[in-house]
Amino acid sequence: MNTPMESNQQKNPLSPEQLAQIGEARMNASQILRAALIAHREFVGLVLMGALTAMFACYGGISVSSLIMGLWMIVGGIIEHLGEQRIRRLDPDVFKILVRNQILLGIMFVVISAWWMLTVATGSDKDLAGTGQTLNNLGIAATQMMPLVKLMLYAAYGSVGVFGIFWQGYLAWYYSRRQKQLMEYIQETPKWILDMQQSGILG
Repeated sequence: MNTPMESNQQKNPLSPEQLAQIGEARMNASQILRAALIAHREFVGLVLMGALTAMFACYGGISVSSLIMGLWMIVGGIIEHLGEQRIRRLDPDVFKILVRNQILLGIMFVVISAWWMLTVATGSDKDLAGTGQTLNNLGIAATQMMPLVKLMLYAAYGSVGVFGIFWQGYLAWYYSRRQKQLMEYIQETPKWILDMQQSGILG
């Protein structure tokens, strides 16, 4: 007949030292795995906003630039979703992909923002033309109001580029920091623990 201590050892084949190593590994990996939550939130935000942008791009005549932005955001969101899954498996290459994804998203926002402001400057922006027509229909002198309208459009379009620079730039920096931490974690953590984490046996 097994003693209580022998029964406990059969249920848990790991030694106290190994359990301590697992606890330490989980604590060290917590900040890395928290990046999965960031990637998930970015996935949801990008896909939702991308879908809305693509829908509005087809309203009242197709806006190619808005459609490109919407589809690009959706693709970027899908990459974040795939990245989230790979973060949970402690894939050493995942953060390189996520950094590149954020940089490309930021460039896209800046380029399209600049393009929209250029259309305002040249007078070819459809929102600008539509506003001028509306003002004329209301009996308001468009020539007096258009400078203010242009300023508002510059601010709105410029904010898209600023958002791309700061938010996507921050996320690229954040992911690059997690990349460094993950490489250090892989080097310092026993292989048997890594194998269990990457296979999903050990959360």
